Amino acid sequence: MIRLFAFFTVFVLATDADVLTKERSRGATLKPISACCEIPELGDPKPLSECSNPRPMGPCNDVQCIFEKSGFLTDKNTLNKEAYKKHLQRWLEEHKGWTAAVEKAITDCVDRDLRQYLDYPCKAYDVFTCTGIAMLKKCPKDYWKC
Repeated sequence: MIRLFAFFTVFVLATDADVLTKERSRGATLKPISACCEIPELGDPKPLSECSNPRPMGPCNDVQCIFEKSGFLTDKNTLNKEAYKKHLQRWLEEHKGWTAAVEKAITDCVDRDLRQYLDYPCKAYDVFTCTGIAMLKKCPKDYWKC
């Protein structure tokens, strides 16, 4: 009885492995579309480092920390629009080819008052999520990986 069970277990594992191999060789995936665009790091090294050790836990807290230390918020719930626009424009100088994405991020995420609807308000999350979506929508072909 034990030998039969062991054989069955190995057979199932081998069958699952074969299925996974076949699925991968087809090239289809259900990854989030955000995995398809390799957006370069948007944050400056100093605030990223300051907010990484220890990393604030919970939704929003890490993004909130980075936005606060970067000067992107005038208070917890108000975006410093000029500071964030300038940051995106400086980022663009180092990342040629992202002009359309940065313009979309400014139009959609800075010039508009938006809300992404977490369970509680979080301006940093709202703006950062919107920026990521705008960048994804205008991802340059060289950065598209799917």
